[in-house]
Formats: sequence, C-alpha cells, structure tokens
Amino acid sequence: MSELKRLHKDAIPAALEKAERYRLLNEPGEAESICLDVLHVDPENQHAIIMLLLALTDRFEKGYGVSDSQTKELLARLNLEY
Repeated sequence: MSELKRLHKDAIPAALEKAERYRLLNEPGEAESICLDVLHVDPENQHAIIMLLLALTDRFEKGYGVSDSQTKELLARLNLEY
C-alpha cells in the first residue's frame, strides 16, 4: 500500500477553500477530513478549527453521531473572540 502524502503548509489556503466547497455541497465528511489534515500540519490554524466545527454541526442534520468531547476540545482551541 502506498503512503499518503502529507499536506504542505503552502497548500493550506487551497485546502481550506476546498473544505468550504465540500461543506456547501453538503459533504461534511469530506470537509472534516480536509480540516483534520490541515490541523495535523498546523494544529492552531483558527480557520481550520472553525471550518471543522462547522462541518461537525453540518453532520447533526444528517443524523451522524458527533462527539461532544471533540467539539468541546475544538472550542477550547479557538483564540478568537466569539
């Protein structure tokens, strides 16, 4: 099995744009996956954290189980004033 390539920091803005498009296409799982890849490279990326939270809330509507602990951990990582 071939090894997956790691996301390069320069590709983060394009990856987040793609995640947003997937959210708009009602594909929250794809958006979540992209955000997790971004956060693997840049753990404090605020845009990725927000996008991931939004992707998780999109999953509520589809009836998927979403971890309360995961959402609380993400909220704690936000540095923005909400």
